[in-house]
Formats: sequence, C-alpha cells, structure tokens
Amino acid sequence: MTNRSRNVRQAVQFALAACASAAAPLAFGADAAAPANPDAVQEVVVTGSRIAQSPNDVSISPITSVSAVDIQQTGLIRTEDVLQNLPSISAESPSGNSISSVGINTVSLRGLGSQRTLVLIDGRRMNPGGAGGVTGPGGSSNAADLNQIPADLIERVDVLTGGASAVYGADAVAGVVNFVLNTHYQGVRVDADYSFNNHKNDNETYLGYLRAANQPIPQDTVNTGQNRNVSILAGANFADGKGNATTYFTYTNSLPAVGYQFDHAACTLNAGKTPTSAIFCGGSSTSGPGRFFLLGKLNVGLPSQTTTAVVDNTVDPKTGAFRAYNGNTDSYNYGALSYFQRSQERYTAGGFLHYDINDYASVYTETMYARNTSTAQYGPSGAFAFTAYPLQKDNPLLTPEQVATIFTPANVAANHAVFGGTDPNQVTMYLGRRNVEGGGRLDQYQSSSIRQLIGVKGSFADAWNYDTYAQVGITQFQDIEGNFLGVPQINAALDVIPNPTAANGGIPGVAAGTAVCRSALPGGANPTCVPWNIYKPGGVTPDQLKYLSVPATYASNATEYIWDGSVTGDLGKYGVKLPTAKDGLSINVGAEYREEKFKFDPDFIFANGLQAGGAPSQAIDGRLHVWEGFTEVRLPIMNDLPFAYSLSADAGYRFSNYTLGGTTNTYKFGVEWAPIPDVRLRGGYNRAVRAPNLDELFEPPVVGAGGTADPCWGPNPVLSQAQCERTGVTQAQYGHIVVNPAAQINTQVGGNIALKPEIADTYTFGVVLQPQFIPNLVASFDAYYIKIRNTITSLSSNTIINDCALTGDAALCGLIHRGPTGSLWFNTANFVTATNENIGKISARGLDVSSHYHMDVGNLGKLSFNLTGTYTKDFNTQPLPTGGSYDCAGYWGTTCGAPLPHWRHVLNTTWGLPWFGIDLTARWRLVGPSKVDRSSSNPQLNAAYYVSTAHIPGYNYIDVSASMPVTSWIDFRMGVNNIADKNPPLILNGTLSDCPNTSCNDNTWVGTYDSLGRYLYAHVTMKF
Repeated sequence: MTNRSRNVRQAVQFALAACASAAAPLAFGADAAAPANPDAVQEVVVTGSRIAQSPNDVSISPITSVSAVDIQQTGLIRTEDVLQNLPSISAESPSGNSISSVGINTVSLRGLGSQRTLVLIDGRRMNPGGAGGVTGPGGSSNAADLNQIPADLIERVDVLTGGASAVYGADAVAGVVNFVLNTHYQGVRVDADYSFNNHKNDNETYLGYLRAANQPIPQDTVNTGQNRNVSILAGANFADGKGNATTYFTYTNSLPAVGYQFDHAACTLNAGKTPTSAIFCGGSSTSGPGRFFLLGKLNVGLPSQTTTAVVDNTVDPKTGAFRAYNGNTDSYNYGALSYFQRSQERYTAGGFLHYDINDYASVYTETMYARNTSTAQYGPSGAFAFTAYPLQKDNPLLTPEQVATIFTPANVAANHAVFGGTDPNQVTMYLGRRNVEGGGRLDQYQSSSIRQLIGVKGSFADAWNYDTYAQVGITQFQDIEGNFLGVPQINAALDVIPNPTAANGGIPGVAAGTAVCRSALPGGANPTCVPWNIYKPGGVTPDQLKYLSVPATYASNATEYIWDGSVTGDLGKYGVKLPTAKDGLSINVGAEYREEKFKFDPDFIFANGLQAGGAPSQAIDGRLHVWEGFTEVRLPIMNDLPFAYSLSADAGYRFSNYTLGGTTNTYKFGVEWAPIPDVRLRGGYNRAVRAPNLDELFEPPVVGAGGTADPCWGPNPVLSQAQCERTGVTQAQYGHIVVNPAAQINTQVGGNIALKPEIADTYTFGVVLQPQFIPNLVASFDAYYIKIRNTITSLSSNTIINDCALTGDAALCGLIHRGPTGSLWFNTANFVTATNENIGKISARGLDVSSHYHMDVGNLGKLSFNLTGTYTKDFNTQPLPTGGSYDCAGYWGTTCGAPLPHWRHVLNTTWGLPWFGIDLTARWRLVGPSKVDRSSSNPQLNAAYYVSTAHIPGYNYIDVSASMPVTSWIDFRMGVNNIADKNPPLILNGTLSDCPNTSCNDNTWVGTYDSLGRYLYAHVTMKF
C-alpha cells in the first residue's frame, strides 16, 4: 500500500468516526485534502462490526474516539491515564494506586470492571496481562494490561460501550476499547517527552493537622513524579509499494511521588468514632513504638461479665515510659511512605509487516513485546494488630515498669479467664508493632509480554473478501516482595526467656539470664532465632532484622492462543438488494477458536501468608477452550426517499461452546434511520455473555484484609444490639468490640468452579445531528441501558454484614465468623466469607453526549470545539436475588467504590493561529459532585458517616497546551494540566472509614482526581 493511499484511508476513517459520534477533533480541527482518486477508497472497517461500510455511513453502535492529537494534547505518556479522562471510563487500577496494587493498568467501562471490558488491538483481542491469583483492582486473569501499548504508537482509540459479544466474543459485556495502531509508516519519527508534577504545599488546614501531630512538614513547593519517555517509529515500503515494514521502540521511566511530599497526603487523616468528630493525623494501631494489648475477662460469672482491655499501652518513643496508648497520637502514619505514583520503567518494541502477494492475497504479521517494572511502596511490615504471643514475667527485655503494669494478680487472672492457663508468670499478650527500622513494604512487579500474529487476507470473486489469522500472546508476571517480616519468625522472636544455665539446657556460650528465644534452645525448632527487643526505644538491631526479614514472591503465566477466520460478501453485487436501496445486503460469516491458560505459582511464604502484612494466595493452574461460530449482516433498506434519506439495519449472532461445559448464544440487532440528511436516529439491542475467567473459577479461598469498618465495633456501634446479635455478636460483646483504626476486617475470597456465564442485555438509542445550516457541526446523544444478571461477583463484607443484620438471612449470617471477643480482624480465624457466586443483578442507565464543531475566524485562524460527556442516571446493584438493590450513581465509598458522579465531561477548544503554525488548546475537565454512599437513604447503604467530608463538590480542571513547528522536521509541544494546582478531595480513614484500599489511596480517590498537583510537560517530535 502506498503512503498516499494510507493517508486517504486515515482521512476516511476519521471522517467516519466523526459521523459515528466519535470524539475525534482531529477530523474537524484540520482540513483533510480530498483524495485525488476517490474511487480507490471504497469502504472502511468500523469498531463494533466486521463488515466494511461506506465512509458516509453512520455507525449504528455509538463510538467515542480519542485521536493521536487528543493524546498529545494531554501530555500524558501512560495509556491508562489518557483513557481515564474519558467520562465513560472509571478508575480501576491507576498508577497512583500503591496499596492493593497488582502492578498492571486496566480499563473499566462504565464502572462495570475490567473483567467485563474487552480490549482490542486493530480489532483483534489483546492478550491477558498476567494478573490474577491475588485480590486487588484490575486483578482479573482476563484483564489486558495497558502498559503493553505504547501511547506514541496509537493512531486512534475507539471506545464502544454497550455490549459487543456477538461481534467479538466473551468479556465484551460493558463494551470494547479498540486501539488502532500506526502499523503502516514511512520514514523515521522520534518522540521525546519530559513531565513532572508541581504542587504548592500551602493548605493551612492540612498543615495544621501535621503540626498538631508533630509530623514533618513538607517543603513549600514540591516537584516530583518525573517522567521521561522516548520512542522511535520507523517504516518503509518495499517491492514497488506492495509491502511495508514498520518497527518501533519505546522507553519510559517514571520516578515515584511519595505521600510525605504533599500537604494533603503527608499523614493518614482519620476522624474519631462519631460523625462530627475532629479530623487528625492518625493511621494504624500497628504503631511504630508498639501497642501492647492485654485482654481480660471481668466480672466472671456475673451478668455484667465482659471481655475488655485490662492493659492498652505503648512505649513512649522519647522517654521509654510504658504509658497508655493514645489512638490520636500513637497511631502509625502509614500514608507518609505510600507511593502516590508508583515508580515505573517500561520498554516496548515490535514490528509490523505486510506484503501483497497478488490481487487475491496479502500476508501480514505483527510482533509486540513489552517489559514493564513497577514498584509500589506502603507502610512497613510488622506484628500486625493483633499478634498473640506468650509473654513471660521474667523476660529479660521487659523493664521493671512494664512488669509491674502487666503482671498484677488481677490482670493475670482476667487474662487466664479468656485464654486459659494457670502459670501466674505468663500471659497471652496481643501486639501491634511496625517494623519502622526496616522501612516501607515493597511490591516489585515485573512483567514481560509478547504478542505474535500472522495472517492472510484478500478478496476474490469480485464481491468477497476474507481474513484469517493465528495469534499467540504470552505474559510472564512476577511480584517480589521486600521489607516483609516473617510471621513464624515474629512468633519465635517474641517468645523470649532468660537463657538457662548450660547444665539446665541453656544455649552454650551465652551467659545465663541473657534474653534468648525459647525455640533457640538446644533441640529447638529455630536455632538461629534472635529475640526482638521491642520494649525500649532503639532496642531493635540489624541482626534482629536480618533474622525477622523474609523474601516472598509469586509468578504467573498467562497464555492465549487464537485462530480466527471469516469471509465478507457484498451480495448487492449479485443483485441481492431491496429496490428502495442503493446498496445491497452485506454478510460476514466466520469461526474462531480460543484457548486460555493461566498459572499462578506463589512460593511457600506467599501461598501461606507468612509474610506479615501480606495476604495469602494459593496456586492456580487452569485453562479453558472455546469454539465459536459467528455471522453478521447489514441491510440497507431505503435511500433518498421522502422521510427516508437513509434507512438500514444490522444483526449478528455468535454461538460459543466451552470445553469446561456449557454453550452460550449472543446476538445483536440495530437500526439506523435518517429521515433527512441533517438528522439520523439509531438504536440497538445486544445480548452479551461473559464466561467466568480462570481465577474466578479456580482461585482457592484465602483470608486477607479486604473489608472496611465493622458496624458492630466500638463503644457506640452503628447497628443496634439486636442487629449485631444476628451477625454473631453476644450481648456481653456489644459495645466492647475493639476498633481497628486502619478500618479493615478480614475477608475470605476465592473461586468457584460451578460458576455459570453472566448474561447482559444492552439497549441503546441515539440521535446524530449534522444540521446543514450550521456547517461543520456534529452532535450526538445516545442513551444506554445495561442490565446484567447471574452476575459473577463476591459480595463485599459490608454487604454481607449489613444484609445479615437487616434480614437475619441464615445463609448470609453463616458467612460471618467472629472471634471470642466478637472481632473480625484480630487474626485470620476471624473473617467474613465472600467467595465468587452467580448472584444478583447490575444495571446502569445514562446518556452519552458528543459534539464537534470547527469554524474559520478570518485572519485570526480557525477554532475547533469538541465536547464529550456522560450522564449516569443510575447504577443499581442487587447483591442477592431475593434482596433489595442500591443505586451508586452520584455516590462513592466503601460499598460503591470510586466516585460515579451523575455528570462528567471533557471540553477541548483549539485555536489554530495563522502565524507560525501555532495551535493553542484549552481543555475543561469536569468531574461532577458526589456524596458518600453512607448518606444514602437506602437501607443497604445508609450508615453513620463523617459529616465534614461527606460531599465532594464538582471538580473543574483547566488544562492548556501549545504546539508549533520549529522546523520542517521538528515539532514542539508544551502544556500544563490542572493549571490551578487544585487539591484533591479529602476522604477519611478511621472508624467510619470511607476510603477502602482500592483506588482510594493517601486520603483521596487517586484515579478520579488529580492528586499530584499541576502537571507540566514538554514534547518534541522529529521526522526524517
């Protein structure tokens, strides 16, 4: 293909995308030259259909597009960051997420999850990113990793929402994201980017919290999170234009941004136990100097019998005194060390080759390789609250004050009443103590991926063309954890006694009376054990840390094989058409085979959760095969008739047979009607199906931190006594269950091999306006309604507890496993079971708005405008088939997750100056207002909440950029996003936590709002 015909094809594609309600300002911001030979361009392929269409047709399926120019104008170098600017995209696994990160970046359409969003590259399925096996945002084994797609290679991104399973197969329940890449290039292009975040730390409210807590004050102005990116794209035609070879290489390096650098993230902000309590720098009761918690049963045998803390002390870090623990001042500030932007290094390379053998066959091949490393840092490991261990009165590490405080006869008796025992010199102590000496925990993610495709396509018999290809995608993924303490090592290092004499079995060469581990005595299980001296400031030494620290890692391998073949015929050339239409019936018929394999291989420590502060994850080894047959038809019905300028319909069907058992049927139907050239109406129905992915099927059940605040803990529980009793709380426990300041409870998650496919029905109806009396204006309004049943999900622990409390449902209440004190977080024996099930329903309704307009302004150049907006009317979830539903539209929080405002939009305005080729662009991003989900009147959401931070107002961001040609072969662009350096909204932790460890990080929703201040960038393009 010649370069000239490639340019013509691009111009036609952009024009079609614009007519199809695409957000592609490039099609309107510049005048594309008319092709010299228009007959050479007959048809184009549009995302959402396998049938090539006339370039003047309107897509029946609503499509939003992001062009290469759009991406350049944002200055963003990560593909997922670009997509998150689209109103229909919800934050799921952003680069700013450190806690609960899984190291990959995924895309979630309409907030329905990456497991329901199919990602394509040039209309072909993208291979899985290697996640799965661990819980966290984007952790589905079928989710594609956008790190594998270099932003500089993208020509266009098409986002089709509303179901496309009939065309592309399973996973396309919410829709598809199709990356159209520059695979036919001539010449050499080099792009270089540099960007960083700039923030003024001048918010006196946040600084006041830091001063009150004696926390370090960040510097006045911080420049951080520097990004460097370079890419090389080279290509050439050969064999007299019959072939083209294109190759690329990119390198990206991103430095971390850390919580302590920002006034709004330098400490973990908590509030107390009531809705109107004051905000303070808090964090976790697994504190730096340690929290020593002695449980005891008081008034044994009496009606007032209760289990409570008889000692709740800490070691004062300044004086060494053993004093009462104060949650407001002694909690550990884990937010300070959390990465607000993960550090990252990425290499991508690959090549595309096509060659026209003859008039009937063209061979093509694609090779894409990506290597990505990403590091997440968060609060240090330690003996997490609460770790139980035997404490001896004669422990040589204890101070006299500590012995006198703990080992009173009353305390010992009360402790024995809870845990048993008769030794007056030993108690069972609970401990929460951070490894502040060892630094923050690290997850070092490494991913290597290759995608190889080879195919042949062509035409025959004048009316037919075909395309068949084979594809393999392999992703190797690994997480290496650093700075973790081992659970067995902690237990051994806390069980300390004075060394007996050698004659009595002591350790030879160690003086009698010296502190030693009980298990290090001759014949013991841990001869190398070193006592952990946490009882005085500065007591922890390097040799103690060396013994306590353990490595932990897991590796996964995701492999996907695809064969696809189809033929498309224009039967109109055989006279198969309606007499009222200009064009005839088009049909596509094909088949596809897909095999997916996923293997998750944790080491022994990771599999059993023996790294303190890490969740256990068991091995997975699963696979599935599916054979599919599909067909699609497009029928023009009328053209150029009164009230029928154009009328056409399309339909599609796909049959899928899974080797795991079961078959599925998906289908679609759509119609497009233009009564006059200025107005086009379109509507469609899609039946979409999503088969369970491999980790949803095969992930073994494990217990880890996953929930948020227990509504039955604390002195003033949110739920009534009768409601809490349904969840397993006894009368004596009510009002005495200890609060976890980190606002977490344990949750058991896992797969279910009995899962069945989800079924979704999607309805769309829209209008496209192209009024002839306003040239160059295109506006579209598309309503959508998505309804999913047999939803594959794990209920949140909050939903289970609340529904059990409200209904007393025995099946739900049986999923709650409280400990002897009523706790759901003291240890992993206390948890809520939330494994995968086919339960409930999800539905979403709303309206997408897109508009484009450009105009000449005489001697002042040209102006172009582009608006893309989404109105979300409702987002309903019915957790249980027999229960009620709740609406998350306009809400955020522990149940609803990241904010889902009713309205979001992006408005671009570009002024093409007539001087020096300068283009100026201003972008207005609006994230509409939203409220905490606990403020809803719905009984499944309603609960006590922090009043001061319950409402997030509409957030307006203004971005500006400028571009100009420096020479005939050098272009330069620079810009600033969030020019006002607007602080993100404050989301609190604490008893009434609203900030779950998903995409809420460092006191805010990191994927929804600009959390790092203003973003400055510069970009240079050189073409040879």
